[in-house]
Amino acid sequence: MSSVPRDGAMTAVQKPLLNSEKNSDKTDNMKRFLAIILLLVGSNSFAQLLWQINADTVIQYYYTDGDEFSETEINLDKWNHWYGWARSIASNKEQQYYTDFMQNHELKNGCLYLSVNKKDVNAKLVDWMNDNDSIKSGKKFNGFNKRDFKYVAGMIQSKRQFNKGYFEIKFKSPSNKGLWPAFWLYGGTPNEEIDIMELKGERENQTHVETHCQGCDMVRNPIGQKRSFGGWIKLDGDLNKEFNIVSGLWENDEVRYYINGRCIAVSKVKFDKPKNLVANVAVADDNGPFHPGPDKEDVSFEPMVIDYIRVWTKDDSQETHLVMNANDKNAAPANTDAKSKPKMLYGKKKDHEKDGIFVSLVYSDQNTFKLYCNGLAKKETYTVKFLLGTEVIYEKTGSDRELDIPYGIKPGLKIEVEYKGKKAEKVYLTR
Repeated sequence: MSSVPRDGAMTAVQKPLLNSEKNSDKTDNMKRFLAIILLLVGSNSFAQLLWQINADTVIQYYYTDGDEFSETEINLDKWNHWYGWARSIASNKEQQYYTDFMQNHELKNGCLYLSVNKKDVNAKLVDWMNDNDSIKSGKKFNGFNKRDFKYVAGMIQSKRQFNKGYFEIKFKSPSNKGLWPAFWLYGGTPNEEIDIMELKGERENQTHVETHCQGCDMVRNPIGQKRSFGGWIKLDGDLNKEFNIVSGLWENDEVRYYINGRCIAVSKVKFDKPKNLVANVAVADDNGPFHPGPDKEDVSFEPMVIDYIRVWTKDDSQETHLVMNANDKNAAPANTDAKSKPKMLYGKKKDHEKDGIFVSLVYSDQNTFKLYCNGLAKKETYTVKFLLGTEVIYEKTGSDRELDIPYGIKPGLKIEVEYKGKKAEKVYLTR
């Protein structure tokens, strides 16, 4: 989100009390969730799966964390509403103040809506500091703590920190000039950052990828000069008209960036410090990074709409249950891909010779599966089969990005997904 140091320091965030009506709704949802959990425990297995089916191998990931945003309130065990060290990033000259839940956060239609409003606010940049305490960006004075903000906006930051994994967001971006949506990981001393995506409302057919660390992410530009990794990538579709999936795969010695499962960039960088996951909408300034800001006469802005955020890792000891609400019927994502792939970001062809697809299966609260497939090239297909013993009870070959499968877990159920001759499979056992 920024190549400059953050302002302020970490602090705790208090949880607001929930009223009795919300607690009642939460109890009903918990009963439904526990019923599913008992079913899954009986099958000796977690229901959800994520396979990366490449040309030479099949890699399985385990669901570690995330949010389907299907409830009536934000999960306060998972998310904070500000960074903990600041309500905005002053060194970026950002104009927004990140508000408490639920002022610029709305849950509806199985999605989280992060909104931006034009509103003058005089407030503290860092909650726990005094009004007249100095804010510094590095050694440079950057005003006093209590200051004027021209906009208010919504963000979420994970309370949990992650160390490597596959991070995905299904979203729809706002198209307003000056808005700066992002999905990124941040943590470590000195500052380290993985910008899985940074967008601008007026650049609806582009995404920006980047990594930040102390000189460890240097690459050569087209004329041979060394510079830090990062840049804009043009797409063949707009990110504000339909849902899309942007994801990042953080591994031991590299970070890979994807749009709808298609790799668009590779950063050869080593990160080993845990990081928080952030989704937010900032408001840029005409004189700051990612300029321009909004036009002064603009008073109405579209929200950033998030269908889900999912985190998967290769460590099965971190696995937890993911049960989606079958009533969530948001549209399948578009097939937007990179229109051009700058060599400085994309890397060498050999870095992509084995690229394949990502296939996930998620269990619903109606005892059915939903399949998600990302990364298919044009005219490519995959085949999914559900078997009981030798009997095929479900089979389909196609290129569906999302597929509802009207079967649940049964003793001995076997699931197979085949792509280009490579087969991933899972068998559900019983006690």
